[in-house]
Amino acid sequence: MTTGRRPEPRAVLATALGVVGVGLLVVAEWQRLLRDRGRVDPLLVVLMAAGVLVLIGVVFGWFVRRGRSRHRVVAGLRPGWTLHEVWADESLGRELVAQGVWERGLSLAGGTRFTLAWSASGVELWRGGRAPHEVLSLPWHAIASVTEGSGYAASSARPAVVVSTVAHATLVLVPCARLSGGVLPAGAAQVGGLVAAMRCARGEH
Repeated sequence: MTTGRRPEPRAVLATALGVVGVGLLVVAEWQRLLRDRGRVDPLLVVLMAAGVLVLIGVVFGWFVRRGRSRHRVVAGLRPGWTLHEVWADESLGRELVAQGVWERGLSLAGGTRFTLAWSASGVELWRGGRAPHEVLSLPWHAIASVTEGSGYAASSARPAVVVSTVAHATLVLVPCARLSGGVLPAGAAQVGGLVAAMRCARGEH
């Protein structure tokens, strides 16, 4: 397994600064409205609301493109492997530590995106955009079971793939509806199919 981590793209900083900037504008405008309700500028309020919606769309689009870039790169690095985009459950950070892996920057609420890869050799987790890095690599003999469960990826409970290791780590991953990523989570039936495919690759019948 590997624990190295490459720097995040500059787009992360640009997105963060954009969010902070819009947030400051919203706060300033609401303060002005509270001080002087008699002189509300409807056009300014509408423009600010539109700006926030556009920013949200840009952020979502950036995350989707980032995941698809990672997916393509990992597919090239692991020909013949099966790949599926997933979100981390809120517990993944500490469970990786239990497995002996320290990965910085994981959200405590879950929702960090990864590419889950598997083959007859084992299971891997990849993170990053155009230059992804391997977060975890486990041969099948290091995995105790692969089951269905539920996970919290910065949301309410969603159907999840649960990978339990012989080192007593429980890796809970919430799959996307599309294998290449997106904004919708997979349903229970689709997650069941992913679990069955992983078990088949492991040699379970």
